[in-house]
Amino acid sequence: MAQQSDHSHHLHKRLHSNTITGKASHHRHRSRAKETVQSAIDLVPPISFDHLLRRDKKTADPSQGGSATPQQRDEAERRSQQQAQAEADREARRRVTPQHVAKAKADNAKREEELRRSLKQVEELGMNSTRQLDDTYYAILEKAAILRSTVASLQQLAEESRRMRAQFDVDARKVEEDTTGTLAGFKNFDEQERTINELVEKLQKSKRDTAELNARLESARERVAAFERRQKEKWNKRRKQWQASWGVLVGVLVLVIAVLVFKHRRRLVLEFDLSGGLAEGVAAIRSLPVLQAKASPGEDPYLHRLFDTL
Repeated sequence: MAQQSDHSHHLHKRLHSNTITGKASHHRHRSRAKETVQSAIDLVPPISFDHLLRRDKKTADPSQGGSATPQQRDEAERRSQQQAQAEADREARRRVTPQHVAKAKADNAKREEELRRSLKQVEELGMNSTRQLDDTYYAILEKAAILRSTVASLQQLAEESRRMRAQFDVDARKVEEDTTGTLAGFKNFDEQERTINELVEKLQKSKRDTAELNARLESARERVAAFERRQKEKWNKRRKQWQASWGVLVGVLVLVIAVLVFKHRRRLVLEFDLSGGLAEGVAAIRSLPVLQAKASPGEDPYLHRLFDTL
């Protein structure tokens, strides 16, 4: 609607400018007609003094007849003026020649040409002014539209800012209430502090228990190490005892075997001496190492297994 009103206003201005241009053209035509009449009057020579005297005599004759009323005097003056004007016109017609008319026409043509040039210049100036006014008007309309959009944007921004401010106030109030309620529910953190203190005490107790357990473990480890050392010493001692026992046993067995062998050899020697057979004695001597090898306790597999087990 605003654009339609602006367009109608602009159209009214254009029509008004066209009306002014038409009035100016009509005024120029009237001025040109007046100038033509004035040029024709200028060609008429001035009225002579005798003509004025004759006109005065004619106008003075009715006044000599007696006194007249003001209306009669006005009528007489009007008639005298009309007669004088008619006389002047007749005098002008009598004295105007074709040369004067041709000169007047030439002057009028020159004036018309000048008037046409002036009118053309004025029209060009008017068109340029109208074009500039149109450009200015449309530029102003564009600026006004931009200003309207800017104002609308600012109003929208203000409304949005107002709405955001109200929403922010509501959210801030809600957060404040929630925080206050939460802090009130904590009761100055007494319960949390008591819980933390209990946890710290439990942690310290756990540390003490851990230290005691570590000490117990260390003591048990030491006892186990001592028990292992004692067991190792005991096994070493037993092994030495078993070795000594087996050494004594082996020595006794060797001694017994040696005694038996000695007795057997002695018996063989006695037999050799008694029989006197050299071949049998040599055979008996050769068979003696075989008997010793078979009777050696170090060659017994049971004794080997027993010794390996120990």
